[in-house]
Amino acid sequence: MRPAFTLIELIFVIVIIGVLSAVAMPKFKNLIDNSQIASELATASSVQSAIDAVHGEWITNTCAFEWGNGQNTNTASAEFNASGYPTAAEMGDTLNPFNKLLKNTENGDWKRVDMGGTILPRYYGPATNSGAKDRNLPHKPEGNDYWEYNATLGTFKLIEP
Repeated sequence: MRPAFTLIELIFVIVIIGVLSAVAMPKFKNLIDNSQIASELATASSVQSAIDAVHGEWITNTCAFEWGNGQNTNTASAEFNASGYPTAAEMGDTLNPFNKLLKNTENGDWKRVDMGGTILPRYYGPATNSGAKDRNLPHKPEGNDYWEYNATLGTFKLIEP
C-alpha cells in the first residue's frame, strides 16, 4: 500500500492556507494607492530639486545658460521672474506640466490645471488625480489634495485642504 495524505491532513492544510491568505490580503489592499503616493512624492521631490538647481544657475550665471530639458535663456523671453525662479508657464503645458523643467518628460500621469486670475495653477499627480480615497494621511498626497508652485518663493508644495 502506497503512503498518502489522509483527508484530515488535506483539510488541515487548506485551513492553514485560508488563514494565511486572510491575514495577507489586508496587507496588499492599499498597494496601488501606496505606490501612487510614492511615485507622486518622488516626482514632486525631483521638481523641487530642478527648481532649486535652475535658481542656483540663475544666481551664479551672469550670461546665458542652458537649463531643464534643453532650455536656453537666450531663446525665451520671460523664463524667469525677478527672483530667478522659472515662471509657471515655463515649467510646461497642461498635458505635460514639467516638460521644460525635467529632462525626463515621461510625466503623462501629471496634469496642470490653470485656475485663472491670481490663483496659482494646481498640479495633480497619480495619487491626487486618480480619485484615491482620502485616508487623512498627513503630508501624503491623496484624494482632494493638489500641488502648488509658487514662482515667487520657488516652492512646489502639497496643499491639503
